[in-house]
Amino acid sequence: MRKFVVALAIGLLASAGGLGSLAPQAAAGSPQPKVVIVVGAVEGTTSSYRADADAAATEFLKFTSNVVKVYSPNATWAAVQAAADGASVLVYLGHGNGYPNPYNKVLYTDRDNGMGLNSAAGQGDSDNKYYGEAYMSQLHLAANAVVILNHLCYASGDSEWGTGRPSLATVKMRVDGYAAGFLQAGARAVIADGASGISPYIDGIFTPHLTIDQVWRNDPGAHGNYDTWTDSRNSSYESQIDPDLSHPQSDGDYYYRSMVGDPKLSTDSIGIGVTYAPTTYHAVTPTRLLDSREGNGFSGKLVANTPRSFQVTGRDLDGGGTVPAGATAVTGNLTVTDESSSWAVYLGPDPIAYPASSTINFNKGDIIANGVTVALSTAGSVSATYMAKSGNTTNLVFDLTGYFTPDTSSGATYHPIAPARIVDSRKGQGLSHKLTANHAGTFAVWNQGSVPNTAVAVTGNLTVVNSTNSWAVYLGPNPVDNPSSSTVNFRSRQVVANNLTVALSDTGTLSATYMSSGGNTTDLVFDVTGFYTNDLSGDEYVPLRPVRMLDSRWANGIVGKIYASSPRTLQVAGRGGVAADAKGMSANVTIVNQTSSWAIYVGPTPVAKPTTSNLNFVKGDVKANGVTVALGSGGVVYVTYMSSGKNKTDLVIDVTGYFVAP
Repeated sequence: MRKFVVALAIGLLASAGGLGSLAPQAAAGSPQPKVVIVVGAVEGTTSSYRADADAAATEFLKFTSNVVKVYSPNATWAAVQAAADGASVLVYLGHGNGYPNPYNKVLYTDRDNGMGLNSAAGQGDSDNKYYGEAYMSQLHLAANAVVILNHLCYASGDSEWGTGRPSLATVKMRVDGYAAGFLQAGARAVIADGASGISPYIDGIFTPHLTIDQVWRNDPGAHGNYDTWTDSRNSSYESQIDPDLSHPQSDGDYYYRSMVGDPKLSTDSIGIGVTYAPTTYHAVTPTRLLDSREGNGFSGKLVANTPRSFQVTGRDLDGGGTVPAGATAVTGNLTVTDESSSWAVYLGPDPIAYPASSTINFNKGDIIANGVTVALSTAGSVSATYMAKSGNTTNLVFDLTGYFTPDTSSGATYHPIAPARIVDSRKGQGLSHKLTANHAGTFAVWNQGSVPNTAVAVTGNLTVVNSTNSWAVYLGPNPVDNPSSSTVNFRSRQVVANNLTVALSDTGTLSATYMSSGGNTTDLVFDVTGFYTNDLSGDEYVPLRPVRMLDSRWANGIVGKIYASSPRTLQVAGRGGVAADAKGMSANVTIVNQTSSWAIYVGPTPVAKPTTSNLNFVKGDVKANGVTVALGSGGVVYVTYMSSGKNKTDLVIDVTGYFVAP
């Protein structure tokens, strides 16, 4: 039984005298931070846990009126996930099921290091199902959130009651593992206390100008036996334990206090992260800002799980000028090459060793690209992480196609439209013939697929098909026979799509070049999904740090697999930091576990048999592509697995920003 039976008579509302003379207070006029308290199913102990949770809620209500309770027998995963959206503080009391444990020899992320919840509502306090760190990482916590785990086994390193004291190595693995999913979900600190009440932590969190380390160490139940190390699951964070060496439990265990996270996190910053103002867009001539093979951006290959950053603002552009210091997001094309192992690369504003989302997925030996829209850090940089087993390496290339600035005087605004196919060389549409290697082909965009002659840039999806040789295709505003950057990479005969945002020529055209050896040919398909105009008639863009809005594997956004030709609805607006009045989104779509090859459609209307696609793949691929797409009525998008019969798949969508009216 994975719960901790409290042996010490320490009341939940213990004195907070250890916090010193600073009186806890809520900032006047500030938004009310959201607190979520979860009580899982713990059989006969559940009623006492509910009582402890109610006492904690009473303490929280001294500082904020926004307290949400999710208690067994109605604490299902769906209820917890919905309630936790935007939580500044998340408290969980219930069963703990950590790793290492006596029950399995390997880590099972679907059930280890998480919560024991009800499998269905109303089934009683003995209806327990474990939801592990893979589920916890799907929570949409507020930036700099704090998680408090109370009365759990394993979370602080301890063993189940009566099984003795674990080794120190096991303790550290348990502490790091139990925090991992919550940190991926946005938490900045995870406190686990198996024996004491949590009232002092509550008071400390709402005391201004403290660090979370002070809150944890000033707890009246602190023992002063601190052991600190770098978190083995995320080197950006620090792990600490505080064993009660003088008063072990009767079974000899004394590992009942831990904290993982950023010890310097200020109580003034809990629940408050970097936010971005609405922006307008500036399309540029494609410019290579990163090529690790040549020391451009940074030198040397990326090493697995070691974030690397490259500067964007202040860099020279191929068409003249520089990326201005005020830029807060960019569009571009990310290419992976020379990787020593399969998996993924994450691109985002912050250096994260073990990200909860990915930007591009690949197999070993692939040269693969993905169009991205990504927020910049406050220093104007972007960070990349190679998500693979330790020791693996890869090269990385990034070609910039535009940037966003928080002004309305000079940039362009966006008009999302229903996806429309404006080029299909197989049918003589847009281009009357195949592309021949190293000879640019030009096609009209103005007055095609609802794009007016005032458009200065477009978003869309470029697909290569029937290529006679491997390499790449370049798409840009001007005809270039020998480009210095690329848009989509592929192998011979491979059907590959890539999302892009690209400037138009002065006459409203785009030009494509098949980068290959002489005589080779390929067909090209281009679906337009929106356009920019140099006025305020469209929507402005609000960047976000990547947030996982859909993962059907873990019932995030959509429950269950997606079946062929059966559109499914995904709510976007009002979730994960996306405004309720959002008109469109930029995102990354990843296919996994599909039973057959073909394509995925993402759009504002439900279409069982779409005529356009966003992502092409073969069976067995784990493959990603960016999308910039309009939201439908109510702030939703629809996804369709374009396949036959009873085929099915899982799908993942990470949102990187959204569009709103000025």
